[in-house]
Amino acid sequence: MLLDDGGIPLFDPTVWSITRYRQKSAATVEQALRGAMLIHLFCWRHGIDLAERIRAGTFFEVGELDALVSDASKPFAHLRTAAKVLSTSEFFPLRSRSAARFLRRLPTTARVQTVAPETTRIRLHYATSYLRWLGERQKSRFSSGAIGTDEAFVRAHEYGVRLVDVVEQIEERAPSVSRKGRISLESEQRARLLEVVHPDSRINPWSDPFVRLRNWVIVCWLLGTGMRRGELLGLRVRDFNRGQAYCEIKRRQDDKRDQRRRQPNAKTLERVAPLDEVLTSLGEQYLEVRNKIELARKHGILFVAEDGKPLSDSAITGMFALLRERHPDVGSVSAHVLRHQWNEDFSTYADTSGLGSDEEVQLRCFLMGWTPKSRMPGHYLKRRTKAKADEHSKEMQRRLMKHGPEIHQRIKHVDQKAHALNDEAVGAGG
Repeated sequence: MLLDDGGIPLFDPTVWSITRYRQKSAATVEQALRGAMLIHLFCWRHGIDLAERIRAGTFFEVGELDALVSDASKPFAHLRTAAKVLSTSEFFPLRSRSAARFLRRLPTTARVQTVAPETTRIRLHYATSYLRWLGERQKSRFSSGAIGTDEAFVRAHEYGVRLVDVVEQIEERAPSVSRKGRISLESEQRARLLEVVHPDSRINPWSDPFVRLRNWVIVCWLLGTGMRRGELLGLRVRDFNRGQAYCEIKRRQDDKRDQRRRQPNAKTLERVAPLDEVLTSLGEQYLEVRNKIELARKHGILFVAEDGKPLSDSAITGMFALLRERHPDVGSVSAHVLRHQWNEDFSTYADTSGLGSDEEVQLRCFLMGWTPKSRMPGHYLKRRTKAKADEHSKEMQRRLMKHGPEIHQRIKHVDQKAHALNDEAVGAGG
């Protein structure tokens, strides 16, 4: 939920999120609420009465739209720090003393950083969705007002036109995202990653033996199964079936037994992730060491920290951040990059095994937890098609240019003959 400074949920964002995104994952709901937060922080900073703008249908002026898009590219911590505190603010009613305490708690930076263009675009996507919802709700109220039917229709139509216009202007200002495709690792980077993370490696960035083994299992399981970070962190000990060699990925939304502040969730469908003999053996080795930690035996979550508490989402983020810092040659590795890597490896496997497109899509959806109608397999099929097209194009170019040496010899022969004739002509003239 999106809360005000007093810890009270804001009404409109709460209603919007539970009606529009109720069936979505917790991560999607959070993304959506961040879009709504962008709108409210922007109005708070610039002294805009959002409720009145929505009621009047004036929305935002051109300069305000540019400022909104600019705010979308900045960290939220900076937006709060630079906010102009208004005592009459509808959404953040702060007294001067409490406002001063609130602002002192926020971090300050000498230089304003910016978020990734893709993050900016996602924020603006949900911000416009929230703005559109506010406008559509206000538009529906024209029919219940004390005005004639014809006038109500005209006013609702004009209001709708202005709403669509402001939404389109925001979307036009959203930054374009690079179309280079999904990130995966080069073969050298993957080999380097496995070398660095191996528990016996002298260049392993961790010193604790348990952490080394745990991180080794995490990297190998992510590479070998393509599961998401939240799915990995949500695994229970009983989900690891050592006898039949698989992990069962389950959806446990709002599990009261999981006391982590940010509870990991499975974003996709429940499924079984098969494990080969090596990955199963690694899991067994890890489990044997894990069960020696007293606190770890008091809960059923599989992956834990050194003290036995369930491993957090931020711990996985920090793990890969340390890898990239200590060993830049492993590339831009992260849990999600390893998921993309699995899909790239599966595409290679599909080529070498002669899988048809339909069968590849079906198997990929099952193993990744996507629905049969998901568009995600199409992204990888498109990259696979592009790679094949590039290779065919290069082969055609090689065939075209294979006569290059022969053509060069002909040109050289013609030049030599021309020089000889020229020499003869000069001699005759002399």
